Amino acid sequence: MMIQSFSLKNYRSFVEHTRIELRPLTLLFGYNNSGKSGLLRALPLIADSLNGQSSRTALALDSAAVRGSHFSDLLSRLGGRQEFDLELSWGDAEIHTLKWTFRELPRLRTHIISNFSLLGSDKTILMSAKWNLDSSTTQKLSNKYDVQFWKNAVIYKKILKFEGLLPSFLQQGQSALPAKLLSLIEQCQPLKNLNIQWLGAVRHLPIRNNPFQGAAPKQLEADGRGAADILAYDQIFEDLLILPKVSAWYEKNVQQKIVVEKMPDHFQIKLQALTNSPFQVNIVDVGEGLIQLLPVLVAATMASDGSILAIEEPESHLHPRYHAALAEYFFDLARQDNPLDKRSKQSHHYKSGRLL
Repeated sequence: MMIQSFSLKNYRSFVEHTRIELRPLTLLFGYNNSGKSGLLRALPLIADSLNGQSSRTALALDSAAVRGSHFSDLLSRLGGRQEFDLELSWGDAEIHTLKWTFRELPRLRTHIISNFSLLGSDKTILMSAKWNLDSSTTQKLSNKYDVQFWKNAVIYKKILKFEGLLPSFLQQGQSALPAKLLSLIEQCQPLKNLNIQWLGAVRHLPIRNNPFQGAAPKQLEADGRGAADILAYDQIFEDLLILPKVSAWYEKNVQQKIVVEKMPDHFQIKLQALTNSPFQVNIVDVGEGLIQLLPVLVAATMASDGSILAIEEPESHLHPRYHAALAEYFFDLARQDNPLDKRSKQSHHYKSGRLL
């Protein structure tokens, strides 16, 4: 499922409604402390919350993207409200937009989805659920909602269960609910598989000797860990979908290729000059710019169908001479219909203050 846009209101430094249209290549740039990081990190927070990563609250506040924030830390200091709004839109389904309002409950030390609605492409409200405030007490949190759908005047007072951000089922007489209402809820479920690959601005220093893990991770950590394993197992299993493409950038621009050297119980990632010299340098001993770049190229090459790649400062520590080459790499990926394994066109989203 491909997201077309997301918007936030009263979230961190964004007091007013702020909408970001997602394109095959999207750049966020501006001065330091202007909100770029907070806006970009909303994407992995949304993905972790949709995936139901947190079992106790709607928002996955244990997501690495919020760095240990409490709900109150997500609110704008200027808005004066104890809630913020979120919208997600896409264009290939009956449901065009999902909207949430998250409300802080200070006395209960938690937050709740106070409003949830599904809209069609013409902005018609297909379903709405409003939290029944009167049903809660200072000691107990209620999940009772007033639910409506389409233009039906009937209000269904139900216990609406959310798994993360998405309603999973309506308890207490679900079978008596209109089939259309249940169908709308079911259509939201694919969003649980929203794939956001986020890389922070500071990548982890690679290690010299990498122990074999048995398999490559499906995704990199936010600090870039896992890139070495992905390259090594791409060669071990002879897939050669990622290693040659990542190495090609180094070969073209710094005249060195990536070599995976395998030992009995570990492997090393090295760079070797494109000359007859067999001299190799472990990746931890090369320039910081090339170290920081490696997980960026791995993540970009791995981007799969429907995924969003969100990178902070992809050019971190990279000499200005190579900025244009890195930008061209991103442009090529955004232009391709099948950047990897004959899968359909991807969305890649990057945050940078200096890439333009």
